[in-house]
Amino acid sequence: MGTYRTSDLYLSAYLKAKGLRLIDKRRDGNKFVFIFDDRQDRKDLIQEFFNDGMVNITAFKSAIQDLKTMVFNV
Repeated sequence: MGTYRTSDLYLSAYLKAKGLRLIDKRRDGNKFVFIFDDRQDRKDLIQEFFNDGMVNITAFKSAIQDLKTMVFNV
């Protein structure tokens, strides 16, 4: 299905907590871009995120920590 890319840390954490598989990260200037395996429901998940979507707080916190570790341990 392809990939989905975003530099938004919190959106990335939300998507990861919702089960999207993170496959890579890349530096783009002074930002990092997180690259996910795309899924058919990805657009719905993004809409949920921007409309106060619910996610398990432990999974969200863990996803943020994982992403920050990836960025700062390059």
